[in-house]
Amino acid sequence: MPVSVAPVLSDLGLPRVASLAERAADAIAEGVAFGAFLPGERLVEADLVRSLDISRVPLREAIKILEVQGILETVPRRGTRVAPVDAARMNQTREVRVALEGIACRDAARRYAADPSRLAPLDAILAQMESAAAVPDWRAVSRADLDFHREIVRAAGNPIVATLWETLARHILILFGHELLDERNASFYGPQHRALRALLLKGPSPALAAGVEAHIMRLSGRRAGLP
Repeated sequence: MPVSVAPVLSDLGLPRVASLAERAADAIAEGVAFGAFLPGERLVEADLVRSLDISRVPLREAIKILEVQGILETVPRRGTRVAPVDAARMNQTREVRVALEGIACRDAARRYAADPSRLAPLDAILAQMESAAAVPDWRAVSRADLDFHREIVRAAGNPIVATLWETLARHILILFGHELLDERNASFYGPQHRALRALLLKGPSPALAAGVEAHIMRLSGRRAGLP
């Protein structure tokens, strides 16, 4: 890949808001996604407090959130480390995405077909994605990719699916970061997501279901030597 995706931790500074622990968890997950923290690496609390400019209380809450989600692991007397990220875990993440986003896309497609103006937020995200891909800014592309799918889930209007998807969202971002290791250019991101948009606009269909699965599972076999 032509550019490094490793972020500088100081770039992950956070505003002081009510959801500071969640935002800290997002920042740490992004660090895992883009190489600031490697699988198995021990996280030093004092370094995180300084880098994220937060106190220890919300940081510890963020660590607990990420432990519950399986992104971090804490072992007594050995500290907190980044959990392993292997091919099996990535494929499990993809499979759960297929199930959740299959439902979300089906329900969102009904709404988009009935009122195409509902696509405006999705189109704004697509424009951001294409601008980032033109640079390319891989971190911004991944954020836009995540936002694209989050918007479809929101548009579906199913709170259960939305809650479950948000629980998975940090794993999806980490998956995106690892998938970027297999990418060489970002030019296809816009067309690929516009193709999914076109299917959504036509309403629920077998083609949409197949398209969602193909979109999510596209890189599932790449590291096993598959095309």
